[in-house]
Amino acid sequence: MSKTESTIVGVFLAGICPLLVFVGCWWTAYLVLAHVPGVPVTAVIAAAMSGLTVGIVLDLLLLRKWIRRFYTASLWLMAAIYGALCVVAVAFFMGLPVGTFGLGLLAGIYAGRRQCHAAAEGAAVRRGLRRAALFAALLTAGAALPIGILVLQEQSVLELLGRILGLAPSAVHGATGVMVVCLLCVVLFGAQYICSLQAGWLAFRMGAGSAQQGIAPPRDPKNCG
Repeated sequence: MSKTESTIVGVFLAGICPLLVFVGCWWTAYLVLAHVPGVPVTAVIAAAMSGLTVGIVLDLLLLRKWIRRFYTASLWLMAAIYGALCVVAVAFFMGLPVGTFGLGLLAGIYAGRRQCHAAAEGAAVRRGLRRAALFAALLTAGAALPIGILVLQEQSVLELLGRILGLAPSAVHGATGVMVVCLLCVVLFGAQYICSLQAGWLAFRMGAGSAQQGIAPPRDPKNCG
């Protein structure tokens, strides 16, 4: 891994560790506050700040190790981290699939660089990138579907769909609105899959050097930069 790439990976990991621990402690404390009588609001703040502190300490202790193992880490672990980031992205963008779509692109890039550093051959590369793109598309569309159905309860959303379809707001309430949301999620799934896959190929080819026919991977992982 080149110095530039290791720096980018380090900045990324250094940011998501405190973020996930912070959000996890915050939401956990909030759930306790909501269901356990007598818990003060200040406990939520204390838990969130404690989580942020723990995340920073983990960065200081383990960041170098995480960078070295970034492209060889368990795929189950990476999938779990990706899922947690998707939850945060959904909350941060208030249900809009902007954040999850961006994470899907990052998933494709990660898959491409992982295949490059592993010096994978053509068929293995295609399989790995397609799986990553499919996983990203499933999470993006899967997160958007329940939110889309939920917002059908909003009159403004019904009016917007009505104007797009040329129908009265009452006509897009119920089954019609659900069908429209499902169709939009299918389109979102396809867009995420294609974009993540292309991002993966682009990231893979960046380190392929003089790869034959534009898709053959380098034999030596050091050629990936």
